[in-house]
Amino acid sequence: MVESGRRTGRDDASERGGADRGLGHRAGDSDPADATALPGADRTAGGRLMLLEPRLRLLMAHLASPSVLRRVPPDDLVQETFLRALSTGALPEGETDLYRYLVTVARHCVVDAARSIRARKRTAPEVPLRHGDWSRAGLHASQIAATTLGPLGRACAQEEADRLRDAFLRLDPDHRRVIGLRQLEGLSARQAAQRMGRSETAVHSLYRRALLAWEVAARECGGS
Repeated sequence: MVESGRRTGRDDASERGGADRGLGHRAGDSDPADATALPGADRTAGGRLMLLEPRLRLLMAHLASPSVLRRVPPDDLVQETFLRALSTGALPEGETDLYRYLVTVARHCVVDAARSIRARKRTAPEVPLRHGDWSRAGLHASQIAATTLGPLGRACAQEEADRLRDAFLRLDPDHRRVIGLRQLEGLSARQAAQRMGRSETAVHSLYRRALLAWEVAARECGGS
């Protein structure tokens, strides 16, 4: 039941299950944030980061404005996030803490890219920025050591990530925002309600509608 805008823990668990399905996970599958707990999982720093790459690509679609994404490929923003995270030393131990840390780093990367774009706007045409034009990472992509998929596996994973991102970008702005806050930034319903200026009850309802809309949009983008 809903009382004074508050929801039960069971409601939150149900929504988390729906969010996982929105990201291409079936109910009952392991949480992507806990993937490194699986037998044989790559526990190197690079391996832990690469497991979160699909989610980070979606996060960039949420954090970056269209004007930034026209100039800076999402893959460059994700790579910069990983490089900065690796350059700061040891990563957080827990996978949930690691993802929250990456959200913070990702936000700084998007801000730096936007600043670079604004600085060049008056003197340069609107052309894509090279990674080196705005990167502040001290490492190189080759230093992200990880066990990776083979060519076919990478192609399939890339296709699925692109499908989910394209479906996400087709959603109404309110749907993108609530998914971005709840699923991609990992905020609670209460925190998302404060950011959106809505009640918790309204955020719960909006979030569920948004997940359904994302699922429909993903099917229209070529999914099953």
